[in-house]
Amino acid sequence: MSKLSNYQTIKSLTITNQFAADTFLLTTSEEVWVSLTNTIIQVLGFDKAVIYTLDIGGKVLNRIDALSSEEPVVVSPIIHLIIGKVDATRKALLINDTREYDDYIENGEGLLSELAVPIVFQEQLLAVVHSRHANAGFYTEYHLKTLTELASISAMKISQICKVDVLNETIENLEYSNKIQDALFDISEVTFKTKSTSEFYRHLHQCVYRLTFTKNFFVALLTHNGTKIEFPYAVDEFDQTMLDDLDQGAIFKSLEVDPDNLSITGYTLLKNEPVLLYEKDLHRMLSAKELHVVGSIPKAWLGAPFGAGDKKGIVVVQSYSPDFLFQEKDKQLLSFVAKHINSAIERMDAKQELLFSALYDSLTSLPNRSLFRDKIENAFLHCQSDRSSNIAILFLDVDRFKEVNDTYGHYIGDELLIAIAKTIRGALRKTDTLARIGGDEFAILLDGNIVHDTILRVTKKIIAAMSEPFKINGLSITSSVSIGISTYNDGGDSAEKLLIDADHAMYQAKLSGRNQYVFFKALGSTHKSINVKLEYNFDNALKNQEFIGNYQPLIDFETGEVVGVEVLVRWQHPKLGLLYPDVFIPILEKSGQIIQLDIYMLKLAVRNLRLWSHWLPETFKFNVNVSTAGFASKVFIDYLQQEHQQSAEITDRLCIEITEESLILNVNAVKEHLAILKQINISVALDDFGTGYSSLNYL
Repeated sequence: MSKLSNYQTIKSLTITNQFAADTFLLTTSEEVWVSLTNTIIQVLGFDKAVIYTLDIGGKVLNRIDALSSEEPVVVSPIIHLIIGKVDATRKALLINDTREYDDYIENGEGLLSELAVPIVFQEQLLAVVHSRHANAGFYTEYHLKTLTELASISAMKISQICKVDVLNETIENLEYSNKIQDALFDISEVTFKTKSTSEFYRHLHQCVYRLTFTKNFFVALLTHNGTKIEFPYAVDEFDQTMLDDLDQGAIFKSLEVDPDNLSITGYTLLKNEPVLLYEKDLHRMLSAKELHVVGSIPKAWLGAPFGAGDKKGIVVVQSYSPDFLFQEKDKQLLSFVAKHINSAIERMDAKQELLFSALYDSLTSLPNRSLFRDKIENAFLHCQSDRSSNIAILFLDVDRFKEVNDTYGHYIGDELLIAIAKTIRGALRKTDTLARIGGDEFAILLDGNIVHDTILRVTKKIIAAMSEPFKINGLSITSSVSIGISTYNDGGDSAEKLLIDADHAMYQAKLSGRNQYVFFKALGSTHKSINVKLEYNFDNALKNQEFIGNYQPLIDFETGEVVGVEVLVRWQHPKLGLLYPDVFIPILEKSGQIIQLDIYMLKLAVRNLRLWSHWLPETFKFNVNVSTAGFASKVFIDYLQQEHQQSAEITDRLCIEITEESLILNVNAVKEHLAILKQINISVALDDFGTGYSSLNYL
């Protein structure tokens, strides 16, 4: 390169200094190329300048006309001889006359001189700036030197911008990664943070919104063996004018999956891979009848399927703005997030199943006793705080349900309970709560400012609805219910007491003939206790063998040996737990059912003596308590005589314990029975002697 004159040197320095100042505040490569091109044309006086940038891989040159809005053009260095030489040598090339240049290919434009300068930073080619002119010898050493300096400044500026871009991209990626990590952590925690399904999906939407910045979001699930799409959650700012409790609008009703007429959601679910569609794609697919759109056509639609089988679903985001379109990275991101959403939904489903099993009856799907008590408690507190004026509890028991189970089996019995629950539900108001308390028992909470007429109307409607036979598996089964009713205004002192009162009233309805209702308030004081329930339960208790024997040892004081046992009766009640004699014996004595219990316990003692006789000592005794009525009854003495005839060796081990009251009442029958027992060698013992009015003299 020849030496420039002082004037040319100063002029070149002035141009490069000014260019350096102009590019100081530039922030993008495109701005640098535009500034370089402007300087070449306006300051150096070139007709045109074209920049060829090297791609990231360093293999392809892209032609950029900085003064044109046209797209970059890929250029092969092999075809473009001048650019190819500069690319290969990393050295500038000045041609004064192309006609004298070897291998030069004339393209018919008649341009005789060319200048190409590489833009290199640290031996890395970034671009080539190229200019041509019609006159031979147009470009000079001054042009070459100045353009080389401009290229060097451009290279440094481009390198600086690239480093800043890389740094910014690194920071942006780091921030984005942190944002993704935070969102995924929130998604994993959403099951534990939320209580209801609607709250769960709203929280999921917030997590996805932080990543995609879209308000339009829905989750769809493939159900009914892949034939239906349901939307547990959907929000659409464009189509939805009103949202329900689940933030779900009218257009997001369940859809049938028709392979010949797929929606975008159905199309993506069946495709089973993430799909990103723009408005033009949707119009093309609509024209080709590949799918149909429910609602408005978005500018961009992005969906990512998740799960498999009956757990398959999809998460979707939409944009209606041309300024906010999803990109390929958004598709990859949503696909990744969808897997975490799938896990969260599975955990939430498991949580809801556990919650359902804890609070709802598995057979009828009605609230169970636990949840019903909570609802009564809340309603009771509302009455106490004057937010409601009255509540009523209806306790229902299915009449003769055991007969259905015994006759047709438990499957038919279960189906009958399901049908009865549906029938009762149909007779209630929307505000009423129906629960299955257990077995064949149901309960209803009538809440709000109800009056006596309202309670009567609902109760009679239930009884009327139950009058129609139930059609179950080809069978026609007639059933009815007995209903007990208690109300807050009747003076219940607690929510639990209201339920107990209604239960007692129901048992009185049973004893009064079934298929009717009884108000607890109308019961006499003798029926406002547990007596009614135990009296009614007694027959079933005998059939179900709920009465058990506790064996208290009888010890010989002289030898210390156990010579026998006293058989003490206990009632293992399925709902009330273990009951002791002082609870139920007086009740059964009043109802006359005590004799049946005496015979039952005698039979229990005889049966166990037979089972254990081979290892019990020969003199070992079984003492059995017998009531006053039982000892005087003919059934009692006839049973013992029959047993003696069959197996005297067993009855010889029996000892009948009676109270002093047995001696005083029915004296003639007692004397007769004592003589018979003596004759068949059955001992008699007097229990609790002296606690009443008898004396040793009387004995």
